[in-house]
Amino acid sequence: MATLQTAKEEIRRKADIVEFISQFVQLKKAGKDFVGLCPFHGDNDPSFTVSPDKQMFHCFGCKKGGDIFAFWMAYHGGSFPEAMKDLAERYHVPIESEAWSPADQRRADKREALFRINEAAAAFFESRLKDGVAGKPGRDYLQSRSVSEDVRSSLRLGYAPDNWHGLANELKRRGADLSAAAEAGLIAQGERQGYYDRFRGRIIFPIFDTRKKLVGFGGRVLGDGHPKYLNTPETPVFHKGAVLYGLHIAVNPIRQSGRVVVVEGYMDFLTLFQAGLSEVVATLGTALTREHIRSLKGCAKEVFLVFDADAAGRNAALRSLPLFLQEGMQARAAELPPGEDPDSLVRKGGLASFNHYLENAPLLFDFFLAHKARVESPDHIEALMATLKEVLPVLAEIQEEAPRRLYVKRLAEHLHLQEEIIWPELAKVSGVKQTSTPQAAPIETVLIEKETAKRFGSDLQLLNLVLHHPEKALELSACQWRCLAADRAVIEIIEIIFRHCDSRQPPSYEELQDRLDSDEARMILRETLIRPSFFSEADALLAVTEFKHRIEQKEIAASIQKAKAEEDIDIHALDRLRKLKAQRLAELTKA
Repeated sequence: MATLQTAKEEIRRKADIVEFISQFVQLKKAGKDFVGLCPFHGDNDPSFTVSPDKQMFHCFGCKKGGDIFAFWMAYHGGSFPEAMKDLAERYHVPIESEAWSPADQRRADKREALFRINEAAAAFFESRLKDGVAGKPGRDYLQSRSVSEDVRSSLRLGYAPDNWHGLANELKRRGADLSAAAEAGLIAQGERQGYYDRFRGRIIFPIFDTRKKLVGFGGRVLGDGHPKYLNTPETPVFHKGAVLYGLHIAVNPIRQSGRVVVVEGYMDFLTLFQAGLSEVVATLGTALTREHIRSLKGCAKEVFLVFDADAAGRNAALRSLPLFLQEGMQARAAELPPGEDPDSLVRKGGLASFNHYLENAPLLFDFFLAHKARVESPDHIEALMATLKEVLPVLAEIQEEAPRRLYVKRLAEHLHLQEEIIWPELAKVSGVKQTSTPQAAPIETVLIEKETAKRFGSDLQLLNLVLHHPEKALELSACQWRCLAADRAVIEIIEIIFRHCDSRQPPSYEELQDRLDSDEARMILRETLIRPSFFSEADALLAVTEFKHRIEQKEIAASIQKAKAEEDIDIHALDRLRKLKAQRLAELTKA
């Protein structure tokens, strides 16, 4: 069995970070690297870069980055022990138990306990559904909705009998930790001693994350009870606003088709899934969130929203528009006939009737305009202004100049207005100066860029040379090179490289990041490694010579200052130093 460190290194050797991250982010080749939209922030232009050579990722927008372990933890919200265990299983690397940090171990243990108790509950619900007597109400309901046994089995559907203590007693009989079951939202503490079941008299829908870990449950009541749908409450492993029902089995079909159909509920999902639509997911009785959209960006190019054909469903689609605009993802809204939902439509006319509405679904922005910008005549000034008040706050959410200009043009065409009329009104809403032509960068941005250049001018040149041409830059390790750099993070990186650059063999990215102490240093390391070299091979030699000259100039200048500070100034020695400084400066200028 491998130790923790050797297992970590073995996983890094076996894993292809591009292949791994491609499961969650759509990547495109860009030179020697791959780029995509960052899954960790609202990214409209690809700022997320993956380097196969360095086996690392870095986002130039939000600055997140690191190796395959860092991506796993950031994307799944888990701890390092969980990442280590999952990746070790994925790449068939055996590991032996080794001490983690106490905080990481506690977090991993708690999450693992919740996963185990969820699995035990799912087994109970599945067994109850199959039970000849106890499960009959559940089976009758599913049969009435034409849900096949194959679908029940593949989605692990279950049934919670209308019993206050069925699951609690079963878990107690098995010796399970009831406090963990309570934390998982399966049972609750009664006013008196003892626990009672949260899910009673309901069809149970197990909810999985994209790793196919069972994170929670949804329950549909039989009869007229309330609430109609009940979900697991928020837990350390279940966050309703971040999970989409069915995504764990839909992700590959979504990738293949390039589209995803989003519906409102479990039964709509079941009907479409059984009818043969594989690229479908469902929200959990909540509005579509930014986290939902980001999870879909990694596998889909286009989203089709299919909500109920009523005011609530229509408003849910309309409310999602700002999120799609912010995330730079294209969405369409399929509006079904009044009184219909995906389940009823497919039952009546089959999947073909449903696909008809997908094929004719307008872009979400056009759908928004059709419902929010209904103006009978362009002469109705008050109606036009009311429409602008509805639409402009949505446009104000768009940060990128190009899409903002396109949407303003679309709005102007829809309302039969000149764009010049819309821009000033948009400026009032957004608080940012807007015109029909691109503006120069704000003065704050210019100042920040100048400050960055001032801070890292020679620092990053030196670091770029050391990282991309270590065999040549190693000459500088014997000089007082620290006088060339002002930034502590840059100095930290170069010190480690020179310290561990044995036999002119530089340390790998993995070795460097493990040895660096600060997150800022790791960020600068990633960005410098991903950026190309500033120097050709020939220029690298000249750069080393120039840096050595600069070091000597600084040393001479320091000697002159020291000589001036002495009580008995040696005029002749001071003059020699000044001449040497002028000579070296002339040589540097000539070079």
